[in-house]
Amino acid sequence: MDMPELSIVIVNFNNLRVLEACLPAVMRGLGSLDVEVILSDNGSRDGSLDWVRANFPRVRILENGANLGFAEGNNRAFPLATGRFILLLNPDTVVEESALPAMVAFLREHPRAGAVGCYLLNPDGSRQISARSFPTLLTYFFQFSGLSWHHPRSRLFGRFNMTYWDGDDARQVDWVSGAALMIRREVLERVGGIDPYFFLTYDEVDWCHRMTKAGFEVWYTPAGRIMHLDRQSEPQSNPKPEARIKYLTVERNSRVRYFVKHHGRVYAALVEALHLTMCAALWLKGALLGTKQPPIVMLERRLLWVLYWRTACRVPRALWYAFKRAIRAADRCPPFRVFVNPYLADEH
Repeated sequence: MDMPELSIVIVNFNNLRVLEACLPAVMRGLGSLDVEVILSDNGSRDGSLDWVRANFPRVRILENGANLGFAEGNNRAFPLATGRFILLLNPDTVVEESALPAMVAFLREHPRAGAVGCYLLNPDGSRQISARSFPTLLTYFFQFSGLSWHHPRSRLFGRFNMTYWDGDDARQVDWVSGAALMIRREVLERVGGIDPYFFLTYDEVDWCHRMTKAGFEVWYTPAGRIMHLDRQSEPQSNPKPEARIKYLTVERNSRVRYFVKHHGRVYAALVEALHLTMCAALWLKGALLGTKQPPIVMLERRLLWVLYWRTACRVPRALWYAFKRAIRAADRCPPFRVFVNPYLADEH
């Protein structure tokens, strides 16, 4: 049996509402491509699997049984994907009819490209930034200080989101959004899958970084256009404070992991200090002088203090466990982690 040209992997976690728009658009946008679609389900309980089985029987469903996160959800599906190219597609996307053939054609024509991203649209039709440079301490400072937004056309201040560029031409970039990220199969063979520690965020940043180190190029093309609803799928869309803290926790953990992995512990600590300080300053400014930012953004900045306080409270216990392991190694005292994934219930 010949392998399909394209395998599409969609990770699902209680995403029925957005899947109802995503899957029909995918099927309309296949064109003449030979495609297989794999739905990697992370323990959904909203009836989405029944809906997919009833309406799209050709979609292959992988039931993971638990919320493993975006990275591991994709990793579990990769061994089932037989296509020459593999598309990671968020469930909160709507594919335009020419997008998938255009992205496949781009990879065919650029053999050095390991991955390609496309032109993402907001629901109102405006451009959503989908290609960026790798994050650094300096680009974070520009973001939080407002310099990047006040001077978007500056190649210095706008370097992280590349706002000096309108996205109308294809170019090699550092990394592209995982909402619609297409790779060639050789990436899995030489680089491997996504680091599963990146439960939700920074997964594509790290992956593209590893691709670059392995000699692949990462590209963006405006030829393919996909609407991305952004933060419309679980758990990003849940506005409850405890749900926001869970999301902020895994986002923080991923950020720390990325900077430790690629820049070292001291650099990662400086990034976190900057992040917390600037968020606190912006929250205080908004509380005292008012702000135009959405309420959920202000909520998150306030909740960051709760998150870091909870983390700080875990430090003494972690040190105590480390001390016990050092003096009583034979007892095999279990480790106690400072950084935990709340979605995996690691709370010794």
